[in-house]
Amino acid sequence: MDAAPNSELQPEEKKIPRTESMANKIIIQREELEEPVEATPKAPSRLTNTFRKVADFDFNISNEWMLKQIPFALFIVLLLLIHIWNVHYNERIVRHTDQLNKEIKELRSEYISILSELMSQSKQSNVAAKLDTLGIKELTTPPIKITSGE
Repeated sequence: MDAAPNSELQPEEKKIPRTESMANKIIIQREELEEPVEATPKAPSRLTNTFRKVADFDFNISNEWMLKQIPFALFIVLLLLIHIWNVHYNERIVRHTDQLNKEIKELRSEYISILSELMSQSKQSNVAAKLDTLGIKELTTPPIKITSGE
């Protein structure tokens, strides 16, 4: 009865002879725990099938599917035409804007040159010289204020 109480408390273990080393004991226990796994063939996934079809150039396009896609293709073509038109329109606006900016610079420089010429011609000495050729002389006396006698 001495061995009976110990055997009830401990779980059943396979008895390994004491001559085997500890490493052998671990390997034997792992082999007992592993269950054989049956190799079941997996069904190929949808993504795998798609990649296989693309690699083989096997698309299976039917006439019905093509007819169904015509409105979408026409929509895409319409969007492309609108995009092309928009690009050309914007380029035309940019060219026109550049042309107007050049014209503004030319007009501004013309304005500045005309203004400086006018300022130089409107000086009193220049005006007096021009009037002298016409026979009009500059007054040396200040003007007199005329008042009525009423």
